[in-house]
Amino acid sequence: MSQEVFDAKDFGLWRFVNRMSDWTLACSMYILYPAILVVVCIDVIGRNFFATPLSWAIEGSGLFLIGGIFLAAPRVELDRTHILLDILYDRYSLKWKRICDIITRFVAFVWMAGATVRSAVEIHTSYVLLESGTDFRYPFWPMRLVMTIGFALVALALICTIISSIRELREEGKKA
Repeated sequence: MSQEVFDAKDFGLWRFVNRMSDWTLACSMYILYPAILVVVCIDVIGRNFFATPLSWAIEGSGLFLIGGIFLAAPRVELDRTHILLDILYDRYSLKWKRICDIITRFVAFVWMAGATVRSAVEIHTSYVLLESGTDFRYPFWPMRLVMTIGFALVALALICTIISSIRELREEGKKA
């Protein structure tokens, strides 16, 4: 984890986001991904041995995958283990890397904040309309709630990494 970047004693937001990100990653890894595995295995066995596949296997496993991705994303941001365009990024000086980090994370934060608000509105709409899939007759609003939680945690993780990048930029300026 990226605890060397943040001083947990004076950064309560980071501690909260860090704990929540660990929890959502655990839900992703230990609930949603095994659920995908179970659904796909049952579908394959039913299709190949009993000629009765699960009619909702594609929709169900797709929803579990969406939830798994959105719940794992905050941990990826906090640990800074996402994909970078190293071809360009490695050529920048340390100062310009920090500036690029701040700008890109700010733009991503604005987008994630908007996605969080939009997704939160869709929870109520989905609940009121009893939205569900064609074959997967489970209501969609719980998955929309999962997506909203993931969006909100990514937005908070982006704030944490922006603050961290600003601190690092200031420390580098003091050393120069």
